[in-house]
Amino acid sequence: MTVDDAPDTPLDVLAGHRRAGRGDRPALADRRRSVTYAELEREVTERARVLSGTGVGPGVPTAVVLTCLLESVADFAAALSLGAAVLVLQERVGGAERAATLDDFGAELLVADGRVARPRPGGRNAGAPAFAVASSGTGGRPKVISREWPGTFRNSAAFACRLELDADDVVLTTSPLGHSYAIEAGTLAVLASGACQVVPSGPLTPARAAALAERHRPTVLQTVPLVLDWWGRGGVPRAGRWKRCVSAGEALPPAAAGPWHAAGIPVLDHYGNSELGQLTLGPAGGEGVGRPLPGVGLRAGTTGPGPVTARFPGLSPVRMRQGRPVPLADADGWVATGDLGVLGPGGGLRLTGRADALINVGGNKVSPTEVEAVLRGLPGVGDCAVVGRPGPAGGTQVWAFVEADARDFDAAALRRRAGELLTPVKVPTVIRRVDALPRTPSGKIRRGPLMTDGGG
Repeated sequence: MTVDDAPDTPLDVLAGHRRAGRGDRPALADRRRSVTYAELEREVTERARVLSGTGVGPGVPTAVVLTCLLESVADFAAALSLGAAVLVLQERVGGAERAATLDDFGAELLVADGRVARPRPGGRNAGAPAFAVASSGTGGRPKVISREWPGTFRNSAAFACRLELDADDVVLTTSPLGHSYAIEAGTLAVLASGACQVVPSGPLTPARAAALAERHRPTVLQTVPLVLDWWGRGGVPRAGRWKRCVSAGEALPPAAAGPWHAAGIPVLDHYGNSELGQLTLGPAGGEGVGRPLPGVGLRAGTTGPGPVTARFPGLSPVRMRQGRPVPLADADGWVATGDLGVLGPGGGLRLTGRADALINVGGNKVSPTEVEAVLRGLPGVGDCAVVGRPGPAGGTQVWAFVEADARDFDAAALRRRAGELLTPVKVPTVIRRVDALPRTPSGKIRRGPLMTDGGG
């Protein structure tokens, strides 16, 4: 399947695989069972019949809770095949946060565990098939982003094309399916390519991951740096028949890719966001987070860091606020990502930080990304996060929180070494050890809690 001829609905995709003779190929596997493309088509058809009877239909704002079970994927595909505007929800979300997300999306129906509830009266609808996600919320309340469904699927197909997925690949996805990275770069990319996706029941220890790899023989690991590092140190690269790994969500430390590279397994760095989906892909340790995917337009600084903006044909994302769309793209389709970066001579993007995360120290702009990269390279530092916090004199100070063994932690020694590698204004005033940094379900560091006394 090419990016330009992507079918209109998930049922069209499944029927296309059946007609092409791939109906007996495995499509999805969870902890309980696996299904072929033909079996998945029948399940989605039946769920579409059931959901249609509850009011799910063209343009109806419908939220679907995605779990680690195949039934939830069938509900998601069925709702989209009925032309609904579908919001993907993560399974492990607090009640208040879920209620706020449903309210912002304007959800009329909620599909969870095979049952349909009605959070609000009907009558308000988005008017067209749409795909919506709630951002990971690293700094506060999640944002609900909605975009056109056809463009969303074409974007996932472009990612599958660059990743060179085919019908012989088995993709192991470690992030929760309710996360946009897992469902778009995982499930939708798999369906676009005719591959198979394995969905584990939750976080896996390296031992359990190795056992699962021996059972399902995955060829592609779709994950985040935290898991890539953990599994790499735990011997998972030697299990199964891995061909490549793709990592996204956070900066990829070279040490995390080391064990995989040592086993001869390529690691790819990937960059995307909730507003537009998948944007870049390239070899880890290469030119930043890689080159733009087919169809992706990308702008950033050239001689120094500049705002990163992007666009993709057929996508005009909006932020939903209490059921009303707020456009995010300009007249030419460009969307501000909120990131800062530099485009290299080969077209690769190197991210330098978040525009809203720069720390103003006495008029000097300090990039947390730069400081974190230095600290991660120091002995004894597992991972770290850098934020700005008020100092005793009222100005802003650079604070660093590091994951390190309490027996070997020496804040003064780390500051001295950082001072040899950074200009004085960038050296953290305070370096505090933590057992574990606060993270979202997908593995991203949550910086908000670190900016208050309760978080550090």
